[in-house]
Amino acid sequence: MSHRKTRRVYDKALDYEKLYSAWNTVAHTCKNKQGLYEFAMYAQARISQLLEDLRARRYYPNKYRCFMIFEPKPRLVMSQSIRDKVVNHFVAREYLLPLLERTLVDANVATRKGMGSSYASRMLKRYFSEILAEHPGATVYALKIDVSKYFYSIDHEILFEKLRKKIKDKDVLEILRRIVNETNKPYINKVIDGFNAYYGTDIPHYEKGKGLSIGAMTSQFLAIFYLSDLDHLVKEKLGQKYFIRYMDDFLILGTNKEELKEVCAMVECELKKMKLKVNPKTAIYNCSAGAGFPFLGYRYFIAERSDGRRFLRIVCLAQTVRRVRHRLKTLYGHNPEKYSRSYESYRGYFLYALPRKGMEKMVGEKLK
Repeated sequence: MSHRKTRRVYDKALDYEKLYSAWNTVAHTCKNKQGLYEFAMYAQARISQLLEDLRARRYYPNKYRCFMIFEPKPRLVMSQSIRDKVVNHFVAREYLLPLLERTLVDANVATRKGMGSSYASRMLKRYFSEILAEHPGATVYALKIDVSKYFYSIDHEILFEKLRKKIKDKDVLEILRRIVNETNKPYINKVIDGFNAYYGTDIPHYEKGKGLSIGAMTSQFLAIFYLSDLDHLVKEKLGQKYFIRYMDDFLILGTNKEELKEVCAMVECELKKMKLKVNPKTAIYNCSAGAGFPFLGYRYFIAERSDGRRFLRIVCLAQTVRRVRHRLKTLYGHNPEKYSRSYESYRGYFLYALPRKGMEKMVGEKLK
């Protein structure tokens, strides 16, 4: 899309039907039933008011409703009001996707339609097949780079410097800034202090001008966009063919360990320019030795058949199995219909890793 076409997209996208479509999406995906009920009572009037506010440039987000989740690790979730969820879905669908989606590489697989964790797993299997075919006797290494406290560390000015190169409509940039800047409000850190004191957690503060809320649709997309330039560098300038990024987790496969060390150093240098730090968990794994490497809930390693042929083996992480067991038991007691759907979904997930064992041996027989 040319810059000329991106200069006047804000008003062109503002349409009642598009806002109502965003509301329909929220109504079918949001877990806040009380909020949905209250919004639905006057949905048409509320959407009309939202449309008027957006056209008049007077939309500002409400305060987040913050709460903690503890699986797979303690995290602060900032839940938006239904009104703000509708706007976030609308902004992501009508502005971010049309203007930015085309700039992302295929290896950037988080939160994109049809390109989630399953897509990443299939891509990884294909990578291993190609490497084992091209380098039959070579040792295969996996470089895993993890960004420390990614959502808390994204710099607002760097983010908008990147956005201004792709989006020329100042009104689109302004509504994005209003959404992003909500993390600058003092109440956020007061809530974090309260949770840390009560639960004994160590959730970090949001620094002024840094961080994206965890949970918002726009935050998810902006988070995958923030590192897009680095994706292009890894794929195009550094020539890393076997590369996947899932949000802030980088995975690069190769047969030259020294080359991967150089790539890691270059990536770390680029991350510093974006005011990000590499997590100490970053490492290079030998895929043929020990337990391989973990990625997206599975563990991958190269095994050898009796005839000497090598193949990729995939197993589920123990913590993933425990988390699934806990979730299924909770759903069985509170929402049998959702339990049944989730069971079949998780069954497919586990069958992908170990077809011969199946769901029943991994998480137990289906509850009756």
